[in-house]
Amino acid sequence: MFPRKLALDLREVLGEEDILTLDNGLYKVWLARNYPAYKPNTILLDNALATMWAWLSSAMAAKMVNPEHNVVCVTWDGWLVMNLWDLETAVRLNLDLTIVILNNSSYWMIKWKQENAWFGDFGLDFWNPDFIKLAESFWAKWYSVTDKNDFKWVLEKTLWEKWVKIIDLAFDYPR
Repeated sequence: MFPRKLALDLREVLGEEDILTLDNGLYKVWLARNYPAYKPNTILLDNALATMWAWLSSAMAAKMVNPEHNVVCVTWDGWLVMNLWDLETAVRLNLDLTIVILNNSSYWMIKWKQENAWFGDFGLDFWNPDFIKLAESFWAKWYSVTDKNDFKWVLEKTLWEKWVKIIDLAFDYPR
């Protein structure tokens, strides 16, 4: 899955009043440019490429204020590993959220910037834990999507289920 297709698929599935929150990363720039918002406060993202971790807090607050709307959070695999406490909070509060984890096992934005500055690649790839076991340990539902053509129907399925759902999406950036 590439960022532009992700934006198109999200826009096709989400309603005009559904809420999308974005964490930090290069994908945020792609989604901000390619995901049209039809109503105010339906795409929530921090300014620039600065603040990490605000996206799930924003999503939790958006769901509490707008319980009738679908809320989808998009982040990257490094976030989930670094910030499990927010996942625990979402489950404990029984919030109906869909979390999309862009899984490429790397700090891709940093890697891209270093490549463009002719620096070497060091320490920017990592191994992920078994995300299915991790989700189960937090009582969240888990879906793994490796074929980009399956993402839309999996996303649609999660929007019908009432609980914290995580979609592990194999992801890459165009070079």
